[in-house]
Amino acid sequence: MDDLSLRKLVLATLERLPLIVPSGIGVAVHQGVVVLTGHVTDASYKAVIEFAVLNLPDVRGLAQKIHVFADVDFLDSDEEIARRLIRMIEWNMSMPERDVRVRVENRWVTLTGHVGCREDFERAEQFVMVIRGCAGFNNHLVVSPMGQVAGDTLETAA
Repeated sequence: MDDLSLRKLVLATLERLPLIVPSGIGVAVHQGVVVLTGHVTDASYKAVIEFAVLNLPDVRGLAQKIHVFADVDFLDSDEEIARRLIRMIEWNMSMPERDVRVRVENRWVTLTGHVGCREDFERAEQFVMVIRGCAGFNNHLVVSPMGQVAGDTLETAA
C-alpha cells in the first residue's frame, strides 16, 4: 500500500474511534511509518489511537507525538497564535518598512525580519508576551530604518 492510501486508511480509522476528535489529530505517513501529532484530553484516548493505528495493515512503524491536555479547548493552536500575532502586528506597527515573519512551533513563537524603528521591535515583543497560549519566544528582528533595506540584503546602520 502506498503512503497516501495508508494515510487515508489511518484517517478513516480515526473517524470510527469513539470519543476521539479526529480533527485534533494530524497524520503523516512516510514509507509505512505513521506520524501522529495533536492533542487529546485523556491519556486513554492516546492509547486507543496508538493501538488502532499499530494494528492497521501496512503500518511499519509509529511516531507518537500526541500531547495530553485536560482542557484542550482552553489552549490555542499554533495556527491561532500565529494568526492573532500577525493581526496585532499588521494593526499596530508602522509601514512600509515593516517586514516581520511569524513562526510558531509547539506554542513557541519566533519572529524574524526587520522593523523600521526600536519602538516596533519592542512592540512586537510586547504582542508576543500577551498572546494567550504562547509558551515563549525568540526575537530575531533587526531594526533597519527606512531606506537601509535593499532587496534581499539587509544593511545595518552604523
